[in-house]
Amino acid sequence: MFDRQLIFLAVVMLLTLFYALGTRRRSQKLNCVAAVTILMTLFSGLRSWWMGDLIKYYTQYLNCTGPNWQEVVFGKLANVGIRVFFHYGNLIGLSYDACIFLIAAFSAITLGVLIYRYSPSPYWSYLMYIAMGFFIFTFSGLKQTIAMGFICIAMIGLLEGRFKMFLVWTLVGALFHAPAMIFLGAYPFARKKPDSTYLLILFALVVILYFFRNRIIEQLAELYYDDEQTLEATSRVGGRFLMMLFILALGYYLRPLRTYDKQYGYVFNIMIVAAALQTFSIYDNVYTRLTDYYYQFVVLFVPMMLQDGKEQAYLMPEHKREIRYHARDLYILLSIGTTVFAIWYYRNYVNATQGLLNDFKFFWELDPYLLYGS
Repeated sequence: MFDRQLIFLAVVMLLTLFYALGTRRRSQKLNCVAAVTILMTLFSGLRSWWMGDLIKYYTQYLNCTGPNWQEVVFGKLANVGIRVFFHYGNLIGLSYDACIFLIAAFSAITLGVLIYRYSPSPYWSYLMYIAMGFFIFTFSGLKQTIAMGFICIAMIGLLEGRFKMFLVWTLVGALFHAPAMIFLGAYPFARKKPDSTYLLILFALVVILYFFRNRIIEQLAELYYDDEQTLEATSRVGGRFLMMLFILALGYYLRPLRTYDKQYGYVFNIMIVAAALQTFSIYDNVYTRLTDYYYQFVVLFVPMMLQDGKEQAYLMPEHKREIRYHARDLYILLSIGTTVFAIWYYRNYVNATQGLLNDFKFFWELDPYLLYGS
């Protein structure tokens, strides 16, 4: 399974590099994103469901279509979306395998739309998405995969200043995975201009997290756990948090915040919230997944961060004197370093998830219906 995942990454890198090294017309970008979207959908959507949490989801699928389906589907509001999807999907003839395929397609398509519309580089976007482990997570976590897809749509509303769109799709995502509600705080913070009060707001965020962290953890635990949990901090920060801080610092150096550079500023602020939420992972690793509602937009941040100053000037000619320019050699060095680091990180991530990936098979390699209940 290790080789299979790396081969998939290599193919995606080649597809996106082919676009990056070409003339990079808009139509070519569309073709590039469409090709990767199809590849991701097939690779993830055609998997056998005999792995990870998919087995539990199959039990839920059966319960949602059984004689007591009304109580199962509507008995409680939390995460009702996935149960409604299973029930009515079955009514129109969708098998569990078909549901998995549609979820994979929805995740890949929403990501693809976001990357096509706002990423300067599909290469960096897809490399970050796969290397940071977001793609592997979709193999098992169906509820959050769907919710994160809706959050991608909500992010479009945030970037375009369409608050109603942002609000509606965030709430829809929360119907599938209640912790997605955490993204409601993104709109006011992300769209804060880098003015004189910016640092005060950052300081206030740090103070709130420090003094009210235990209370926040208690509230979040109620969303993640069905029973009471006693969570204690490990008193250490992880490498992922330090990596986030490094990326933010590098981004600020390469492309400082400017009032006119709105979309980059929004994404930069999203990354700040992601780093703040990552500090909760000292209580439980599950909060790393909570962070992903914000951190998934590293697929926009890294491409924006590594966008050449001349390219920025071409897109924003009226501000070319305010843009920070760097030597081409620096971008080449950073590109090589980022690629090497991403591959190294992914290899380690794949090794850490062998318990899940050892069971990864395509549907023609394993018939789970023969194993279920045996």
